[in-house]
Amino acid sequence: MTSPEDLPAGPGPAGRPDPLERLSLAGFDLSLFDGEQLALLAALSEGELTVLLDIRERVGDVHAEVEAHGGTPMTIGGLLF
Repeated sequence: MTSPEDLPAGPGPAGRPDPLERLSLAGFDLSLFDGEQLALLAALSEGELTVLLDIRERVGDVHAEVEAHGGTPMTIGGLLF
């Protein structure tokens, strides 16, 4: 299994961290994904990445309330929140 450390790293456009780094900093557990999935996430456009990070933030705001209604993690588009 490919880990985030095995993929090329470096800043993205305008010196921003690469998508995998930004997802990791936002709290996504990238160790759950295989190499193909990580490559797909690494290739996200700025707009796609912004949508995922926004969803993550919004879900995080209501996480305790959502978690109280069930014991399984919430999955949106294959990403665990």
